[in-house]
Amino acid sequence: MTIIQAAILGILYMLYCGEIFVPWTYCFIDLMFVSMLTGLILGDVRTGVIVGGTIQPMYLALTAVGGAKPVDKCAAGIVSTAMVITQGISLEEALVVAAAASLVMAQLNTLNRVLQVWTLHRCDACAEKGDVKGLRRTIFVYGELIRVVCFMIPMTLVMKFGTQGLGILMNGLPDWATNMFTVAGGMMPALGFAMVIMVIGKGALIPFFVAGFFFAQYTGLSSVVGALLGAFLGWFYMMATKDKNDTTGLFGDLGAIVKETKKGDDFWSERLISEKTFKKVWFNWRMAICHVDNVERLQAAGMAYTMAPALEELYPDNEEERIAGLKRHMEFFITENMIGGIIPGIVLSMEEERAKAIRNGMDGDEVISSELINSVKSGMMGPFAGIGDTLNYSTIKPVLTAFFMGFAQQGHVWAPIVYVVLLYLILILEGWFMYNTGYKLGSKSAASILKNNSVQKVITFFSILGLFVMGVMTAQNVSVALGINLPFSTETISLQETLLDAIVPGLLPLATVFGIYAYLKKGGNILKATLWILAIAIVLGGLGILV
Repeated sequence: MTIIQAAILGILYMLYCGEIFVPWTYCFIDLMFVSMLTGLILGDVRTGVIVGGTIQPMYLALTAVGGAKPVDKCAAGIVSTAMVITQGISLEEALVVAAAASLVMAQLNTLNRVLQVWTLHRCDACAEKGDVKGLRRTIFVYGELIRVVCFMIPMTLVMKFGTQGLGILMNGLPDWATNMFTVAGGMMPALGFAMVIMVIGKGALIPFFVAGFFFAQYTGLSSVVGALLGAFLGWFYMMATKDKNDTTGLFGDLGAIVKETKKGDDFWSERLISEKTFKKVWFNWRMAICHVDNVERLQAAGMAYTMAPALEELYPDNEEERIAGLKRHMEFFITENMIGGIIPGIVLSMEEERAKAIRNGMDGDEVISSELINSVKSGMMGPFAGIGDTLNYSTIKPVLTAFFMGFAQQGHVWAPIVYVVLLYLILILEGWFMYNTGYKLGSKSAASILKNNSVQKVITFFSILGLFVMGVMTAQNVSVALGINLPFSTETISLQETLLDAIVPGLLPLATVFGIYAYLKKGGNILKATLWILAIAIVLGGLGILV
């Protein structure tokens, strides 16, 4: 690998970790796509796609709760793909390399979030002076320089100097050690499927996962058929459990909310905010909300930068109010960024009402206070983060991923591309709708969405679809088998073939997934689960008990 290739991969890694213009980075540099790009940079796109599809199951329902990353799936994709292409390690070994890289490199994210506290305090100083240009420079220049140190340089060094030595070591392993990697590679995907069950597998829905698993075991049909059947089962369940007195559609009265958010031709003529500024606030939200995420106040600086264009338009001749507004939004803030897009919409509506009252000479209780704006904002952070994480990153995204990763494993280059385009369109349209809803209906929109059951119906439908598809993909991706052979007469018999496969085909893979699920449900974390899987694979794989 040349130093230029290593540096480009370092830049790619930094872009992912920068989380700029979300959800672009969530999609464009998601694991399957980043493995494809790594293959492109190293001259073997098809292998990159295959590696990405192979290691993807480990990270199906991974979400960065509160901004913290327990593992780094982008690092897993880049490092493992580079190892396969440049050092010729096997796909099973790549899974183990991916697991190790994701655990180690995740610590760089923690380092970055600590160092970004410096940018936060510079943003505080900019807010005190009403310096929006300084705010922008701090977020997009100084914040980026910190990422160069935390992400680009370490990944460049790993790519240039680390992969060759590790490749020589792994290619010289004896057969018994190679089997350890084979066993670990077969077991590691079980972690991702267990995480999906943990997040969306409510008690009554878990049988759909088991049904999908045995459907694939006994029929051998593809994930495409599984997805179609899962969608039908989701529809059937929703209709079968629907209240007879409920006259709304499959997803409740969600359509009524959509209809209510449509703007008339004269809408903008009645507002203090122009349509141009409205769009600029949304653009800033996408650009900056996660860019200087830090351990002290998380997305606060991004929120202040989001509202800056609106404050400048609302108070063109009132510097004191502009400064107060920037400082108001430098308070602690964290939420999911697409469903949570309703929050800047509502806040923008409240800021406009406050400005209107001030322009009309009102004071006291007649003016929406800073405390009320921050109170509403704080009260909405948690509920919409919960809805967004569950719907997007634990349900819709895993379903799409599972559908396309099978094609990626076969080397179809179009699979990660189509996956990224579809995911991006879903997330960006959802985020735009929520932002519009928040602004058009104000705080009323939050109550409308949280109180009616439309969102829960959507989550339930996609949970059933997702669990069934995950069951199908488990049968296709998790590989655990007994390697014990017993002497019988002049031959030996395999316990796996004559006993386990005769009773229930795929029993060990299914038991592995639910064993990890039980551990996570009891409070176990992803790091320890990964280490336990590796330990079991090393011991039982090395002894030949598992193959």
